[in-house]
Amino acid sequence: MQQQNRSLPSLHHIGMTSYHFEETVKFYEEGLGFTIKHIWGRDKRVYMMDMGDGSCIEVFEGGEEDTPALGRWLHVALRTDDIEASYRRAIAAGGKPKLAPTFADILEAKPKPVYMYFAYVIGFDGEEIEFIQEVEEAP
Repeated sequence: MQQQNRSLPSLHHIGMTSYHFEETVKFYEEGLGFTIKHIWGRDKRVYMMDMGDGSCIEVFEGGEEDTPALGRWLHVALRTDDIEASYRRAIAAGGKPKLAPTFADILEAKPKPVYMYFAYVIGFDGEEIEFIQEVEEAP
């Protein structure tokens, strides 16, 4: 079996907006067997739901029932151990910068705070790609 290269990105999460938030969370829990990893949000709820392998679906409460983008993925987030290198590599390959690596602490997250670095690039077809490097504590 080939050893995973931890310096290359792997799937962290896929984000989506849900108008039918309660039903969507229930569907992912009961229908797909996902578990809730984190909950946060101030005005609207956000649930990070683990697919069982550490990869997640991030469900944002909101939208309007007939919104064309509703239920479609907002972004794909890739897990990395070196956010600076991943971001630079994507830009060097032609990705457009959207947000340089930035630290975030989501202190209201349950069951415990989330500390991470994140960055965004835009691919050639307009797709948003987020890089995530989770850390144990604030720098």
